[in-house]
Amino acid sequence: MPDFIWEGKINPSICDQLLNYYDNCTIVPKLSFQASPTQSMVEGHFRGHGKTSTDLHLHMILSHNEGCLKYYFDELIRCITEYMEEYTWSGGMESVISDGFNIQRYQPGEGYTLWHYERTNGNLSKRFLAWMTYLTDNPDGGTEWLHQEKYVAGKKGKTVIWPAEWTHTHRGRVDEKLEKTIITGWIDLI
Repeated sequence: MPDFIWEGKINPSICDQLLNYYDNCTIVPKLSFQASPTQSMVEGHFRGHGKTSTDLHLHMILSHNEGCLKYYFDELIRCITEYMEEYTWSGGMESVISDGFNIQRYQPGEGYTLWHYERTNGNLSKRFLAWMTYLTDNPDGGTEWLHQEKYVAGKKGKTVIWPAEWTHTHRGRVDEKLEKTIITGWIDLI
């Protein structure tokens, strides 16, 4: 039975360009997140932030002017098309790549360790699929999915696409030795 967690590949040279973009970007500030030491239960839901990272929150409009982003999204569209060809029913709903996306950097020992899923309430309720590309090699710092009991190791260029629902609750594994950088975002229903 399929788990609907698809793995593809982006050219590693594009990953290098994105790493350079992250390191040298002055258009938007990098935002730092520090994980809460504890989680609390509010109205039956976990609240808290289980992520320690430094992120660039970006908008798709930048891909019109920044060559590395344009090349990346051209490749990502190819990957999304392959996903929808493999899982044909996923292509039956009208969808679009979300305007917002992130490049996230985790220093050794940092990560997104809280089990979470991508589609929740409010504005996030339109999320249909999630996508992520590893920009660095992190065999010990990949992503694991709870219900599928699946682990995907971080490898430069590896692109993963999966459903945004609670069925695909996931978290990152912390790489204690290596810096980890990913680019990630969503496909929204319209």
